[in-house]
Amino acid sequence: MFEKWLNKLEERVRYLSNNRYTPKRFSFEMLLIGISYLYGLGVYFRLWLYKKGILKQKTLPCFVISVGNIVVGGAGKTPMAIYIAKRIKEMGKTVVVVSRGYKGEYKNESAIVSDGENILLDVKDAGDEPYMMAKIKAFPVVIGKNRFKAGMKAVETFNPDVILLDDGFQHLKLKRDLDLLLLDYATPFGNKRFLPAGRLRETPEISSKRVDAIVFTRSPENQINEKHIGGAHLNYPDCPWFITSHMPYVFKQIATTANSKKIINNVSELEGKNAVLFSGLANNASFNNTMRKLGINILDHLEFKDHYRYKESDILMINAMAKKVNADLILTTQKDWVKLGPTIKWEKEIIVIGIKIQFQDSEQFQSFLISKLNAI
Repeated sequence: MFEKWLNKLEERVRYLSNNRYTPKRFSFEMLLIGISYLYGLGVYFRLWLYKKGILKQKTLPCFVISVGNIVVGGAGKTPMAIYIAKRIKEMGKTVVVVSRGYKGEYKNESAIVSDGENILLDVKDAGDEPYMMAKIKAFPVVIGKNRFKAGMKAVETFNPDVILLDDGFQHLKLKRDLDLLLLDYATPFGNKRFLPAGRLRETPEISSKRVDAIVFTRSPENQINEKHIGGAHLNYPDCPWFITSHMPYVFKQIATTANSKKIINNVSELEGKNAVLFSGLANNASFNNTMRKLGINILDHLEFKDHYRYKESDILMINAMAKKVNADLILTTQKDWVKLGPTIKWEKEIIVIGIKIQFQDSEQFQSFLISKLNAI
């Protein structure tokens, strides 16, 4: 019963943090705003400690790039980290991705998830995003709550030219050479309140002196909204900015029988299909909206918490729903798929959707990266 109440409370907080509202006196919303003020004071105080040198930054013996945001969840940090790591490799540089390994159950201070060819930890120990990156087998992945110690393990093991921090903007303990700030194109600052009354980890004003470039994510293709971009420029007037889109693709197709149906290679082939969705993301609605734009008839969407660990009862529920509504397909995300075992029996064929980053001007961003890395 307590867990059910806690889930409702979490849903209420999530709803409020995504919407603007005027709180009533002595209301739950007013309590959240009170807590958010305390959170904001803590953020200011921590930054002040670093500014005065009371808290010290540590430096790694290689170039460090951070990919992060100032809003909780859903900006596309991991797909962006993958994209940048691949571009760095194309430049002839060696790169290691370092992540916190959020929700991972690894025991040591830091751990190697992948050496770029072999996967050394499972998803339970590594955490969702590091394991998903490791499965690509394109670059080493190291995890650690202390990014400096994890970075030193990466340096000692792989001697990289570049360390790329996935979700590292608030990790001030480690000095970085390039800070890339991701902003969701539609809602760059949420409702402009601190956690938990809003989604801000820190305000644009606080972060502005640490940002080297802004990358807008989830933009509709070839569309520029001057209101959002102009608003960001007011807070980051000296920063270059780039616009990107999240492009869905068919990562995997899992047939229910040995006699597979038609092989689906492109998401355009999903148009008109009747599907049941399931996902455990920071922004499940984004997955739903993306699938709708592809012309898929969504019969139901089973939504779970971000980083959710699926149980047998959840698989039974998903299968039962797909059978009940007579879906053609079950759709899920690459992030969710890495947490599911290969022996699960599915009622319907499954399509796993991955996300690729597409820059509106990829050459401009490539030139920007080269200009920053040419000193290595």
